[in-house]
Amino acid sequence: MNPQQFAELHAQCWETLKHFVREADRMCELFGLCLPEASSIQIRSEIVQQRILENNAYASYIEIRRQLFEAARIGYDASN
Repeated sequence: MNPQQFAELHAQCWETLKHFVREADRMCELFGLCLPEASSIQIRSEIVQQRILENNAYASYIEIRRQLFEAARIGYDASN
C-alpha cells in the first residue's frame, strides 16, 4: 500500500464512520417514536429496516477500520 492508497483508505474510514453515525441516529429517532403500548406495524417495520441499514453501515466501517489497523501494524510505503 502506498501513501496515496493509505490516505484514501483513511478518508474512506471517516466517511463510513459518518454514515454509520447517521444510520444510528435514525435508529434512535425511530425508538423515540415508540409509545408505552405496542408500536404500529409501520413503526416496527421501519425499525427492522433501519436495523438492517445500521448493521450494514457498521459492517462497512469495521471492515475499513480493520484494513487501517493492518496497515498501521505492518506499515506502508511506496515500495509495497
